[in-house]
Amino acid sequence: MFIISTDRGMTLLEVLIALALSALVLAGLYSSMNTVFSTDRALDDRLRGVMSYVRLSNLFQADLRTMIGLPSMQNTIFGTEISFKSTHSLDSNSSFPVMVTYFVDKVDGKKYLYREETEKKKGVNLRIRLLEKVGELRFLSPSEEGWKEQFVGKDVVRMEYVYGGKKWTITGGRLL
Repeated sequence: MFIISTDRGMTLLEVLIALALSALVLAGLYSSMNTVFSTDRALDDRLRGVMSYVRLSNLFQADLRTMIGLPSMQNTIFGTEISFKSTHSLDSNSSFPVMVTYFVDKVDGKKYLYREETEKKKGVNLRIRLLEKVGELRFLSPSEEGWKEQFVGKDVVRMEYVYGGKKWTITGGRLL
């Protein structure tokens, strides 16, 4: 005797509809994951910029707080350069007076922000690369009309620079 089954399986149309629905679900998942990953990259870039700002801000302000005399500024092809004597030596890790200079230099086609400290008697020369791919760098001093690129004999200095496509500002000055 033969047993006749009424279950015929899935038709070709049902299989095609299931494949189309699966493709739509997978496309939606891919789009969602792509959005999550691009947001994560953007947040990482922003966090990297903020952390660089915090480190640079702490260093620059520490240098200015221990400044001896007044800073000198000059324009270079890559922006403003500032030099001043400070007792904040990174090389000797002491309060020994050194000449500190912040400037931008181009190496292998990329612009870098540097901090250089020199001491003539000991021959100390320390150059630290602080940021890479830095844009415009300016140092400003306060005046009655606002912040100017001309140095007007004040103990307060503002550093403005472009990093990661954004403008960053650090203000610091000597302790009284």
